[in-house]
Amino acid sequence: MRILVAAIGHESNTFSPVPTAWADFTARFGADSLTRPRGSLAGIVDTLRAAGHEPVPTIAAHAMPGGVVQRDAFERLKAALLSGPDDVDGACIFLHGAMRAEGEDYGDTALVEALRAKLGPDVPIVVALDLHGNITARMVAAADALVTYRTAPHIDTYETGVRAAELLLKALGGAKLMMGFTKAPILMPGEFAQTSFEPMKSMVAMLEEVDRLPGVLSSSIVKVHCWADIEDTGVASVVVTDGDAALAQAQADRLTTEFWNRRNEFGSTVETYDVDEAVAVAMNAPESTVFLSDSGDNPGAGGTTDVVVLLESMLRQGVASAAIAAIWDPEAVEQCIAAGVGATVDLTIGGKINTVDGPSVRVTGRVHVVSDGLCYHEGVRKPENEWWMGTLVVLSIGGIDVMLSKERASIHDPEQLRAVGMEPLAYKMVALKRGYLEPLCEAISPRSILVLTPGPTNCAVERMPFKRVKRPMFPLDRDAEWRA
Repeated sequence: MRILVAAIGHESNTFSPVPTAWADFTARFGADSLTRPRGSLAGIVDTLRAAGHEPVPTIAAHAMPGGVVQRDAFERLKAALLSGPDDVDGACIFLHGAMRAEGEDYGDTALVEALRAKLGPDVPIVVALDLHGNITARMVAAADALVTYRTAPHIDTYETGVRAAELLLKALGGAKLMMGFTKAPILMPGEFAQTSFEPMKSMVAMLEEVDRLPGVLSSSIVKVHCWADIEDTGVASVVVTDGDAALAQAQADRLTTEFWNRRNEFGSTVETYDVDEAVAVAMNAPESTVFLSDSGDNPGAGGTTDVVVLLESMLRQGVASAAIAAIWDPEAVEQCIAAGVGATVDLTIGGKINTVDGPSVRVTGRVHVVSDGLCYHEGVRKPENEWWMGTLVVLSIGGIDVMLSKERASIHDPEQLRAVGMEPLAYKMVALKRGYLEPLCEAISPRSILVLTPGPTNCAVERMPFKRVKRPMFPLDRDAEWRA
């Protein structure tokens, strides 16, 4: 059989002042989209081929999380998804689940609806999704099954694609996929629900329990992308059964109710402080190195990466040894390059793109490194491990080394620091613009602190200027009530 396959990923942060344009997407079309597929798309394609089916590729596109997707970019993504033939036997696609486009609050929902309109009511459509998506009743109505990651940090992207493809194969084999769907009014950052810690660990165990029930084919919790000021948002559960709608809905209700009942148990899994206290604690820590997560300006959830509140606090408190990565400031990068390696420069850093969450900081420093930004994942020099971060500069301000980037960069692998001569464990503090530390950094971190910095991804969601979300909404409204 011929199965339409695709992957479109974008996590849209409505608090970011920088819209996401078509040029921000890395996109491949048709057969090219299956050149070294990764993540869920790879799991989908491998599973279909192993079962003897032909994947019919349309598009594989991804952009770093950022502001709302511009309308023309969204239309191009949709047109590519719909460019495939009509005579397919099914569709199995990956969508992030948290895309918002200009004029369309629920971009992924609109994509599934458009695909349904193209393929008609009888062709099964299964969608693999990120754990931090936002599922709507419209999406549930348009698809035959939805399945999400079960880990945060996400280490089961491939396996989620496998699960999605297996559901499609069941539908093609005669199973009647039925979905139960329930959503509770909860906004929660991913940093407060890592799946290796309680209570999210127990929620994942509950999913596994539900999966073992007779008739259940799949169960998922969709933990929401909380930095989207849209009306229909919240934590949701989706359960897929073979022909038993009542069972599917009962188990979705049960999962979401359990999450709601435990809502006050969720929180940061590491030490968490406001900015000045975090810096002071790290300065006085007995550990040789302390990793600080600049969580309010996390590019992995749409931060602009040019909020410099944490740098300002370090300078004010006299920090003698620290690394900060990476601050997006093309103007400062060009000034450093013009001055040359070894030169002393006086310039302002940050606060030029996001002018809401903190001003620029004026500094005097020495240009230590200028780099083309080429790096290899885990240091393994293979083509598939290569990525480019754009032009980088390391500016030394006393004992604080600041990585400045010409392009917005996401630092999640120690090798990205080492590529520009910054050995993370040589510093007292390593401040990364992240939420929770990714596994490769967590593995070498003697101690980790989540810093409640301001920015588009502020983990203290009560401090964010929500205007459109339907109220009451926990934790914006601590006395909110809900039942399935």
